[in-house]
Amino acid sequence: MPSSTSTRSPIRWKSAVKPLSENISRRSFVAGVGGAVGLVALGGVGVATGTGENLLRPPGGQDATRLTSLCVRCDRCRQACPRQAIESSGLENGLVSLRTPALSFDVKLARAYRRPDGVEQADVLADPYGTLLDAGGYGFCDFCMKCAEACPTGALVAFDPARERLGTAVVDAARCLAFENSGGCRKCVDYCPFAAITLDAERRPAVNAALCNGCGVCENVCPASSYRAFSGTSRRGINVVPGAAKGVESA
Repeated sequence: MPSSTSTRSPIRWKSAVKPLSENISRRSFVAGVGGAVGLVALGGVGVATGTGENLLRPPGGQDATRLTSLCVRCDRCRQACPRQAIESSGLENGLVSLRTPALSFDVKLARAYRRPDGVEQADVLADPYGTLLDAGGYGFCDFCMKCAEACPTGALVAFDPARERLGTAVVDAARCLAFENSGGCRKCVDYCPFAAITLDAERRPAVNAALCNGCGVCENVCPASSYRAFSGTSRRGINVVPGAAKGVESA
């Protein structure tokens, strides 16, 4: 009598994944190599290795190497910023800096910095940091340090705005309305909380880099991008750049 039990050979699943040699055709391989060569030719090495030294960083993130090595791209600093002044950097600033935090003071003028109600500029100059915290509007840094508090890795460290700076305001003579209209605009002078901007003999703004800490109020209130909307750029007549810089870029 034949046995009721039978020996079955184990089931062997056929993999749907083809060997690498079958998946990659000669044509796709050549295309990939050509793309890599083209990337290098177009400056792709710089894009891949750039650490974003040209980016304006939130307070406590001025050491670009440290920031990019510790930042986990969690976006918490951007979400914590009450002024909505932090954005995630894009690929144009390098793969190393991709999605790391950078400051942007570019907002519509209707949402820009406003002095607290009843506060005059003289009061602002007497207490600039307190006034920045109480001011209205978006798109500038009030040094509240909520970004650093939200950072889980220590990529943003303690920052003292009285001794350290985010950057320095630089007047763009090619875009500043005062240079074009012989003193027709002075908003950056009237709103700077630190009296770092004055008018020269020709009634054009001049930046005292020793007094500027890069808060961004001047760039934030500058109307040049609105008046020059046809140019297709958001660059304004005065812009904050990382580190120390000369006060005016020639036209």
